[in-house]
Amino acid sequence: MAALVPVILCGGTGTRLWPLSREAYPKQLLALLTEQTLLQETVTRAATLALVDTLLSPAGREQWRLIREIEAINAANEKAAGVAPPTYGDDLYAVHFFGAPTDPAWAFEIEGHHFVVHAAFADGALTVTPMFTGSFPAAVPSGPEAGKRPLGAAVEVAFELARSFDEAQRGAARIMDKPPADVLWAIGADAKPPEPKGVARSAMSDAQQALVDKLLATHASLLDDGVADAQLHEWRTKHAGDLVFAFVGETDLSKPHYYRLASPCFTIEYDSTNADASHVHCVWSDPARNFGGDALRAHLRNAHGVSGRGGSEPVELGR
Repeated sequence: MAALVPVILCGGTGTRLWPLSREAYPKQLLALLTEQTLLQETVTRAATLALVDTLLSPAGREQWRLIREIEAINAANEKAAGVAPPTYGDDLYAVHFFGAPTDPAWAFEIEGHHFVVHAAFADGALTVTPMFTGSFPAAVPSGPEAGKRPLGAAVEVAFELARSFDEAQRGAARIMDKPPADVLWAIGADAKPPEPKGVARSAMSDAQQALVDKLLATHASLLDDGVADAQLHEWRTKHAGDLVFAFVGETDLSKPHYYRLASPCFTIEYDSTNADASHVHCVWSDPARNFGGDALRAHLRNAHGVSGRGGSEPVELGR
């Protein structure tokens, strides 16, 4: 996909919002909605998109683009139906910064419907979990890209792996009676450790092991190579090959289905059960690394004397 090049227009005759705007003081230099001028807001949005892009691979950026494409179509449908305020939109994302990139520890989060990434940097360590993506409907419903599925690549690999199981493996992979209504693993302070239920990679055939490896690689390939390496470093160095796959439901995109990929470090869940199996959620959670995790705790302990999972006094991230 070609790189997105922001073009920021400024200038004009100053008549659009006269008398607030004037020829020597065009509307781009006005602070109309926030404390920032329209020009500053545009530069901030462009810089934020560039920052997010540094975390994602070309495949990840394409996935997010398709998610936003679906959000835009949903927003147009809402507007036509007279729904206000809007609940969908390809611009309804909030960005939060904790500290600054020049600090030894800082973080930022972009959060919106069906796309959330929290990136934390602490003393050279990088984490990007929790990470959440989703899509409703599961495929672009109309237009020149109709039928494209933002989260389609991974589930096809999961289907292929589930279809390869024999009867005993299918029984082991079916860890609950029916697919859950949503993903199950919390991501905050109550995040559960990974649960090794399902079919272990060590119990799979060579062909099945290749598929489960491909499934993890497909999820990781949404991240920039360096970011993915950082996120998987502990697993690769301490638990390489230790994966458990669970699958519940049908290997049919039109029917409810759920899969989980668990390791001693992380859990990746995919769920498509609501709205006739056309509402997809996927979460990557690493309890020890979510929101900066162990790296941030080490920074707080070493730089601020805060022990354990917190302290009696709040500490400003980045100090």
